[in-house]
Amino acid sequence: MQPDTYFDTPERSSSEEIIDDFLLFKVNPLISEILEGFPEFVVILNKNRQIVAFNSKAYNAFRVREPEQILGKRIGEALNCIHANLLPGGCGTATFCKECGAAKAIKYTSEFHQKIEDECKITSLINEKEFAHEFSVFTQPINFKNNYYTLFSVKDISSEKRKDALERIFFHDILNTSGAINGLAQLLNKENEEDEKEKLIHSLLISSEQLLNEILLQQEIRHAEEGNLQVNIKEVKVNEILLAAFDLYQNHELATDKNFTAAFLDEDVSIKTDKVLVVRSLGNLIKNALEATINNDEVRIYSFVTEDTVYLNVYNSQLIPENVQLQLFQRSFSTKQKKGRGIGLYSVKLIIEQNLRGKVSFVSDKQLGTVFTIELPRN
Repeated sequence: MQPDTYFDTPERSSSEEIIDDFLLFKVNPLISEILEGFPEFVVILNKNRQIVAFNSKAYNAFRVREPEQILGKRIGEALNCIHANLLPGGCGTATFCKECGAAKAIKYTSEFHQKIEDECKITSLINEKEFAHEFSVFTQPINFKNNYYTLFSVKDISSEKRKDALERIFFHDILNTSGAINGLAQLLNKENEEDEKEKLIHSLLISSEQLLNEILLQQEIRHAEEGNLQVNIKEVKVNEILLAAFDLYQNHELATDKNFTAAFLDEDVSIKTDKVLVVRSLGNLIKNALEATINNDEVRIYSFVTEDTVYLNVYNSQLIPENVQLQLFQRSFSTKQKKGRGIGLYSVKLIIEQNLRGKVSFVSDKQLGTVFTIELPRN
């Protein structure tokens, strides 16, 4: 039997209580001036985390025209968070809420009557399209008319996080790949043996392709977020996709001392999709799997097909901790604990689900390991 909550209380105040609190703050000119004085959107929450007051900037953030549309809602519900309605108790009760910075800050302030600041990643579903947000949230306890409330303010730091990610990628990943290309070019310039030259040229081509893929990925993410990613649908064989993704990393330094293999379909089938986008997305899953494994561990890519769907899978033997599982696919979240990382899985979900009509999922088990799956319609 499913519990009522995995994190915070599911109880809600009645409509009458919500209106009473709303009028209590509305008729107080000092409270109204304070709320309007904030440079970002701010709300006041009652004891059950429901919105009872807000400033005018909240209208834009919540995409509403009338106060009745947000009164009584919780933050995740007002922002259309994809996890807000997973349980009947609403925002704050799902398993995902345990790792939500906003939910944790609100719970802390409510229980200990102390202010706190945290970061929060929220994915909103608007008009059947997902939007990723990164917020800095601040909570402050308020004792007003002998009742405790929580002041909740939000600053959008999405641009700052995106800048951090790009700096990290360009100054680390791309710099490393560029360094490898430069080193191979120098070796090629000094090499006299033809066989060795051919090997160096092959490695040089692979490294230069990786560099190009890393740059193009950032461009594709931006286009996908803006809704103008160019998708080139053509017929392609599934084994062709697997081989192209395998070639990206079979000679990569991440695959050194790893058991990296590919299993191809005995009876190959065709699929109508964008090969470049799928290969790049599958490559991201492979890269993550290789980074997660230790020496001699297995990383395997394979596929199976049904009448309507193709499943592209990336397996590795490591278990993903539950707190990490709850945050995967969020923009800027990273297991590497380094500033600016965490764009890979987010980009896979963004491109596959919003541009190729597919689905990205994973399962992680202590005995069986972890499998990430890209599902694509065959037509």
